[in-house]
Amino acid sequence: MERSTDMMLSELNKETQSDKGTYHSYIDMYYEKILADYRDKTITLLEIGVNAGRSLELWARYFNDDSTIIGIDKKITISYKPSKKNMHYIIGDATKEETVKRFDKLDIIIDDGSHKIQDQLKSFDLLHTKLKEDGVYIIEDIRDIDNTITQFKDLENSHKVNVKIFDFRNLKNIKDDVIVEIRR
Repeated sequence: MERSTDMMLSELNKETQSDKGTYHSYIDMYYEKILADYRDKTITLLEIGVNAGRSLELWARYFNDDSTIIGIDKKITISYKPSKKNMHYIIGDATKEETVKRFDKLDIIIDDGSHKIQDQLKSFDLLHTKLKEDGVYIIEDIRDIDNTITQFKDLENSHKVNVKIFDFRNLKNIKDDVIVEIRR
């Protein structure tokens, strides 16, 4: 599969069938807008939580062919071989320093891992310094934003970052259809 510079992210997602645009509302409501500025740049993207690898395929097809797409998960259950040489899979735990210490200068970090707030905050704590100045850290699938929003907002003071909450729960009536966006 080749990258199509004419295809919108939503069109590519129809082909890859990642849950970001099938189950969740993220492709049309969030990613299409947020990632457009990165599309033709050579970037490094790290996604925590790989599952079947559909979203990694989506990113590899969406971004510049010289970009690096990395997926990390405790276990990899990829249902097909990576279609691009710029896709890499790492078996490891993003809440462990020994796993994430190899990363540096990341443009985009997407946490689609355990969906547990303690893991999301731990991964952020370990990885946020590896994010480039103009990068974006995205945490998906916030299970209980009404009761955890304070913990995410507290990151603004403790880590000197900007935090935005994108709540799409009312679109598909999905209780964890929430994204936290963090920028330096």
